[in-house]
Amino acid sequence: MVQRIVWIFSLAGALIFAGLTIVLLSDHSHLRIPAIAGLVTFGVVVLSYLGGIEGGLALHDQVGTEKTRAVSLCLSTLPALAAWGVLWLGSPQQQIGASIALFIAVWCADLWLARHGLIPSWFVDMRTAVTALVCVILGIAYWLL
Repeated sequence: MVQRIVWIFSLAGALIFAGLTIVLLSDHSHLRIPAIAGLVTFGVVVLSYLGGIEGGLALHDQVGTEKTRAVSLCLSTLPALAAWGVLWLGSPQQQIGASIALFIAVWCADLWLARHGLIPSWFVDMRTAVTALVCVILGIAYWLL
């Protein structure tokens, strides 16, 4: 049941990115500007959430080793800090480009955590699929700006 819920929530998040990107096709600036802000803000929130997952893994002492849990805890702070930095970038294109890079970086961190026994393989499969989808959607948004 948990796997199904994770997939549903993850795909729902991708749909939010897709919906906001579709709005960018509009010629109405009164819609485009909030859509751009929504893409950037939602990306920051999701990246922070993904970091929180990594932090939660560190607290579960039945998995991994003390060292891998310590690495997980350290890794968990980086997505939120980096995502906060995205908000300070000078243009929406820079913000969306940096968000794409961060989604890929957090996915790489999840791969490392999976190799060290902290994340189950089904979660990595989901993250791989949804990260690819989100990066394609954000890439389209980047191109539309």
